[in-house]
Amino acid sequence: MKDQVFIGWSGSNDIAIQVKKYLETKNYRCTIGGNADNNSQFSSVGDTVIQQIKSCNQAIMIFCNRSDGQVSNNLFFELGYVLASYGQPKVHCVRRESERVVLPSDFDNSFVEPIKNSESDEKFVEGILEYFMNRQKMSINENKMMLINNRYKIHEYIQRHFSEQGSKCSDYELAQYILFYMQAGHMFGDTVTSREEMVKFKNAYHSYFSEELAIAVNMCITFYDMVLNIKSDENGDMYLERSDFRQFKDKYKEYYENVKEDGPGAFGEWAKVFILEQFTYAYSLYAMNPNISEEIRLKNFEHCREWAELAIYALDKLKSEPQIIDNNDHRGIISMIYAYIYRNLFLVYKYLGDEDTALKWLEKTKKERTALKNNFETGSIDTKLCDNFQMEYYLTLIEYLAYADKLHLDEDDVDGYKEDIAAFIESSRKNADHNRYIDRIEKLLKNV
Repeated sequence: MKDQVFIGWSGSNDIAIQVKKYLETKNYRCTIGGNADNNSQFSSVGDTVIQQIKSCNQAIMIFCNRSDGQVSNNLFFELGYVLASYGQPKVHCVRRESERVVLPSDFDNSFVEPIKNSESDEKFVEGILEYFMNRQKMSINENKMMLINNRYKIHEYIQRHFSEQGSKCSDYELAQYILFYMQAGHMFGDTVTSREEMVKFKNAYHSYFSEELAIAVNMCITFYDMVLNIKSDENGDMYLERSDFRQFKDKYKEYYENVKEDGPGAFGEWAKVFILEQFTYAYSLYAMNPNISEEIRLKNFEHCREWAELAIYALDKLKSEPQIIDNNDHRGIISMIYAYIYRNLFLVYKYLGDEDTALKWLEKTKKERTALKNNFETGSIDTKLCDNFQMEYYLTLIEYLAYADKLHLDEDDVDGYKEDIAAFIESSRKNADHNRYIDRIEKLLKNV
């Protein structure tokens, strides 16, 4: 089931009925404004129209003149209510281009879309549907790190999507939310619980999923399966077994091929960024498998580099989108994904023996980690996320200190960094947050 659409109209409801008929073939649930007979002159605003609007989350408002040459006053009342209820991006106002519709002086002419070549009812309906469907691919205009921080909001959207309460977002929007929910589950350490939730959601409703929602849910489950199968060797290095890696790779290549270009800053761009970054991560983990040959290890590090370069290109494109800049995503989740990719490139070039290039990527990831730690301090986000940023910063810092001579670091600065790292390890012990990443930092500190 997709959105529930309120259809407001003026003049005759024939156009509204035809729009409703088509949209319901696309799994939208539609309500035509007015009483059960769709005769607006008998509808009670309080008992009928307001209840109808409350049961929906998008609106199509059809501006046509009545026989007296005026637009129905009821339509303006409904317009105000749906704007307040859904927000302007989910209210779609249309008129025939050839018809002179008199609007209140406060309305911008661009607010009501003129449908071209719409003299016949059939062409008008086709134009309304084309306009509505094109506007469905909306990006989420919220800061994505704050969404991750408030993941229970996304949880509510998932729970309500197919419930009697009614969805709070479209399938297309939910697909985007699930991408960030996937990241939230990983960062909060809720991978097992989040995976169970996604599997339950898929099993119950997969026959209703749009293509984008199906890709997002499947990505989430596949990513969690990969993360839950990460192993650790005696040195604390993490890796993937061949069978787990191959399952992930085969499924993710299919998702990558099925993601469509669908507008700036929307599902397609975000999905590709996540797929490319997670491919980079998976290849680096498999390359660390102690049981593979050096030839296979080299090949997988090369694949890691290739996917990382694609990921950087996709991120560079995404971060330049106006809505991404407006939401400050370039300072949050995009910075974090850059940090992940840069670190994997550091590992690639370190293995290849190209120390100068490895250090370039190490300095880049350190810069992003430092910015994240400074921008999201204790009190600004959930403690778990704050600890996550600190842990990743100190893991990078300890690797950075291993090249102190090469980087010509001041001895006093090095000692200061070591004290900071030791204090972080001690604090993590007290807060019962000691995990395998912290163990790795502690082990590396002894060798610096």
